Order: sequence, then structure tokens, then C-alpha cells
Amino acid sequence: MKPKILIVDDEPDICKALEFLLKRENYAVNSAHSGEEAIKKLKEESFDVVLTDLKMGKVDGLAVLEKAKDTSPDTAVIIMTAFASIESAVEAMKKGAVDYIVKPFLNEEIRLTIRKILEQKKLIMENIALKHQVSQRIEACMDFVANSEAMLKITETLEKIVPTKSNILILGESGTGKGLIAELIHCNSPRRDRPFISINCSAIPEGLLESELFGYKKGAFTGAVSDKMGLIPLAHQGSLFLDEIGDMPPNLQAKLLKVLETGEVYPLGDTKPRLVDVRIISATNADIEKRLKEGRFREDLYWRLNVIEIKIPPLRERRDDIEVLAIHFMNKFSGEHKKNIKGIDREALSLLLEYPWPGNVRELSNVIERAVVLTEGNYITPKDLPDKVKNPELEKEPSGASSSLKTYLGDYEKNLLMKIYNAHNRDKEETAKALGIDLATLYRKFKKYGIEAE
Repeated sequence: MKPKILIVDDEPDICKALEFLLKRENYAVNSAHSGEEAIKKLKEESFDVVLTDLKMGKVDGLAVLEKAKDTSPDTAVIIMTAFASIESAVEAMKKGAVDYIVKPFLNEEIRLTIRKILEQKKLIMENIALKHQVSQRIEACMDFVANSEAMLKITETLEKIVPTKSNILILGESGTGKGLIAELIHCNSPRRDRPFISINCSAIPEGLLESELFGYKKGAFTGAVSDKMGLIPLAHQGSLFLDEIGDMPPNLQAKLLKVLETGEVYPLGDTKPRLVDVRIISATNADIEKRLKEGRFREDLYWRLNVIEIKIPPLRERRDDIEVLAIHFMNKFSGEHKKNIKGIDREALSLLLEYPWPGNVRELSNVIERAVVLTEGNYITPKDLPDKVKNPELEKEPSGASSSLKTYLGDYEKNLLMKIYNAHNRDKEETAKALGIDLATLYRKFKKYGIEAE
């Protein structure tokens, strides 16, 4: 939007001259020919800058200044006068004026003064917005909670890579927390005070995705009525998170590769490149290696993105995280919903530990928030949990082929457990390592199949 400027002077010719001058600078300009009229306009709408004469009728420039600061503290007020004195300048500055111009003035003086003020306001607003974004990112990163060996290993890896500028590829099922890991990397890196830009490559149509990433020049295509900066240059000196990178169209893969190779972005319709310094953090739940073999994903781009690879296991494979995550979400949502929830009772916790969590951490978060909202006591109990968590069998086919397959797979898993357990001289730790699971999961499986552990 155009910056809005209000000119206040009881000499109509001065108002007309300033209007003509400032409209040529592409500002939205309004005029008032008295202090009373100016105060009325200030009540009706806000302005970025007020340029007011000091000596007027009953309501002078200082009264306009006071009203402007009362109604909108962010409004910058410039005082104009033909009767300059140190006393009047000091008084105006004390009341909040940002500058003081003596009549007769040069047009260039007015232009430069307003331009400088608007640039300062823009920097202040950008700084406030950036601080807000950083605050939100830090709060989001506090959601990272882990207790399993697999996730603790990932945190060890993160400690090594966050200070670098290496590109990172995060793999994992939907809902495992890939976006959270990306934010965690950024808000602990040297780029933490710069932008963190996130975009889901599968959620935006191909034609729109290109303009979103690279930006465009005015007139580049029908509807491009002004320049638009792309997300890649917006992330300059920060981090760009490309979620579901496996779904990026092939022609955009080639353009992204060029950006990574040259550090230059060409907006659509522009022949001049824009230099960028961006750390790319990408993620996908797709089988990226399969897509490479099928030629649906460029191998050269894959190796550019996959300097460091992080694989997040699904929640069902790191059950040691379920309890700590559930308690974390309970505390978080208790605060948000102003509830006094003290804990999760043993039976409810047991159900949470046994449920397979096809939706991973995101599903667990939703289930706990629902329980916090519904519970009438100080503890979450089974009645506060959804039916699918209390009776996961209801989600499956009750009979027929599916039932037979379930029995067959159960028998196969039990026999496999016994075979590997005996092959490792009934050493539980070695058995768990051979199976690629933790001890807690092994104990649960032994209990499920009635296997007596020594």
C-alpha cells in the first residue's frame, strides 16, 4: 500500500504545491486547511506522516501534533513554520515531532525528509515483525521432546550440523516432526536472526509454485501488475524449508539446481539475477530413492540437497518417546485451555503406549489436546481418549482374509522373536539390537506373545 501523508496548512496554495510534489513520489496524499479539519481527519483514518504548519488559527500545529500522537503513536509528524525559533523547535520535538522544516523550503528537502522517515519506519516495522517471528520459532522449537535412543542420536547429529551452512534433507513419514526439526536447526544456527521461510511444494500448483519461489517482474505475465519478490530471495541469509521436495515438478528442479550452483535467482520476466545466500532444508515422506530410479527426481539436485541426511523414525518405532511427548502436550494444552490437568492415569497411558500411531506425533498431539479439553477431572483417563485408541482392533477388518493375515503375521513375528532370541543365547540387549528396536519395545512384544524372558 502507498504511504499515507496528511498535509495541514491554512494556505491552500501551499497544500496544492505539496500535494502535487508528493503524489509524484507515489504517496497517497490528503490535505486539511485548518487544525480543526486536520483533527477530524486524524479521528477518521490513520496516516504514516503528518506535515503540518505551526502557526494557524485557533488550533495550531502543536495541537495537531498532540492529536496525531494520541490517536496513532506511530504517525510521524513534521512541523513547518515561517517563524523559526529555537524555543518553538524544542517544544515541537518535546511533544514528539520527528523533524522541523523552515519556510520557504526546497522541494528536495521535503522529499528527502519524508523518504528518510518512511525508510526508518519500515526498518522498525520489519525489526518488530522479525522479532515476533523469532519468538514464535523459539516457542515452536520447545515442542521438540525426545527420550528414545533413535531421537537422542538425531539431537547429537543436530548439535554438529546447526552451526554449518550445509544443506539438509529430512526423511520421515507424515506427522513425524520434519518441519519442527527444520525450525530447530534454523533457530539454533547462526542464521537464527534472519528469515525462516517455509513452503509446501505439493500444496501449490506448478505454475504458481515457480512464481512463489523465484518471484517476478511487473508485466512478466497476465496479472503481474507489480514486482513480487520470491521466497528464495526473501530467505536471503536465512533458511528456506522446502517441504515435500519429492513432489517438486522436474522443470522447477532444474531451476532450483541452478540457484544452488550459482547463488543467483532470476525472477520471472527479469534478465538481471539477484544474489542469494540461503541454506536449504528440504523434507519428504516420499520414497526419494525410488523416484530417482524412475527419473522423477534429478540425481544432481538430490546430491546438492542431501549433503546431510536425517531420517526420523515413525512414532511406533520409538515408543520410549510416547510418554514424554504425551506429558509435554498435556502441559502445553492445559495452559492453552486454562485447565488444571495434573497427569495421565496408568490405564490411559498404557493405551497410549499400545496404540500404533499411524499419524505419528501429530496424531498424538491431537489426541492429547482432545483429552485435555474433554476431561472433567485433574487426570486424563481412558474415557477421555477416542475409541480408536481404546480399541485399535475396531480400525481393522474383523474377519475374513484380513483376520487370517493378522493371525499369520502375529505367528510369524512371534516365531521370529523366539528364533533371534535363542540365536543370541537369550540375551535381551543383543536381541533388541539385532531386531533394530529398543529394550522397552522388545519387552512389550514378549508380553504380547507370552514369551517368558529370563
